[in-house]
Amino acid sequence: MADAHVASMEQRANNMVAQRAEPALRLLHTIVTSLHENAADPRYRRLPYSTNRKLRSVLDKSTDGQAFLMALGYRLDRTGDLTLDLRGRSVDGVRPLYSSALSTLSRALQQLTSSPAPREVQLDQSLPPQPAEGSAGVTSVTVKFVKGGPDLHGTVVSRRFDAGDTLRDVKRFVEGSMEIELARPRDEEAAFSSSSSAAAAVPARDAAAAADYQLVDRAQQNRAFADDDADTTLQALGLWPSANLTAVVRDASEHDPSALAHSHSGAAAEDTHAQQQSGRGQGQGQRQRQNQRPLPSQLLNAHKSRHEVYSSKRAMGTTHSVKRAQAAAAAERRAAQDRVMAVLKQEAKVQDATKASQAQAQAQAQAQVQAEAEAQAQAQMELDEAMALQLAREFENEAARTQAAQA
Repeated sequence: MADAHVASMEQRANNMVAQRAEPALRLLHTIVTSLHENAADPRYRRLPYSTNRKLRSVLDKSTDGQAFLMALGYRLDRTGDLTLDLRGRSVDGVRPLYSSALSTLSRALQQLTSSPAPREVQLDQSLPPQPAEGSAGVTSVTVKFVKGGPDLHGTVVSRRFDAGDTLRDVKRFVEGSMEIELARPRDEEAAFSSSSSAAAAVPARDAAAAADYQLVDRAQQNRAFADDDADTTLQALGLWPSANLTAVVRDASEHDPSALAHSHSGAAAEDTHAQQQSGRGQGQGQRQRQNQRPLPSQLLNAHKSRHEVYSSKRAMGTTHSVKRAQAAAAAERRAAQDRVMAVLKQEAKVQDATKASQAQAQAQAQAQVQAEAEAQAQAQMELDEAMALQLAREFENEAARTQAAQA
């Protein structure tokens, strides 16, 4: 059974390499390294899946990562956390499994880093050369995607640029990263299709559908960059020596360009849009209000409106409805984990049946060889007895002839 778990972990690691799920591989490598180095400490056998948002976001995007943890022995307990089940084995008995899992993840990460994706290589070649870290005039740009579907929402990409590079270079990097993320297959469908011999390609979302986005600088009071800023250098735009940007992707249902900035900047972008529609009749006080920071209550309402649980469109504003939504989400996660466990059990049964059939065939072959040997020995024995009888008769005849001659 241990061999079946090791084979399952190797298969899941290969799937993550094919999906280029580097965050999931690095997270699993960290978890298994902690287990291997602190095998006797029970604190490292529990993962706070219910409370650690980063851990949950990485595992929810990778079903193969969840299956890898289950093959290692993790189970979802009543509190919603992942707990390692030793299955009655001692600490020393599970060390070989940790070593196998760690070597498998190390090979997968090495394979992933040694063979970059063609899209990523093409994107890097289309951008200005990336300056060395710590060199003069370098700026580190980090972009977080908001909206754009489950494959894109929450994804963070980063790259180093020169302070003399323009915003157009950054936008080209954002658009290329967007195409790369949307071209990857969905993890849930790819995990179940990988178990079949002829896995069909999963259609990815069209990148052109998410090409319309708004780039926002959170450090400059949610400043939304316009098309006129494309040829301006990063240093002139205040994006030096570092920049934390947000790319708010327009959904298919949105048609108002100001709605992108409004979903992130709250009341500040709403005032900007109102000022643009009201024309030139607004006074100086109205124009000064645009640069003021929004009220904390406005920021809180704008933040709540981004989450499905607090959305008024779904009528989920009460505490009971929130709890029902959380319970439904937990039930969906448990159902997905049950499906993964069913796949693992089915694979283990197939492997056990294959081993049993091989053992039965080997036993039948050994029995046939033994029967042939026994038959050959019996035939040799009968031949020896016949030769002995023939020699005895010849001896008796010779003795009779000798006596007759003497008489």
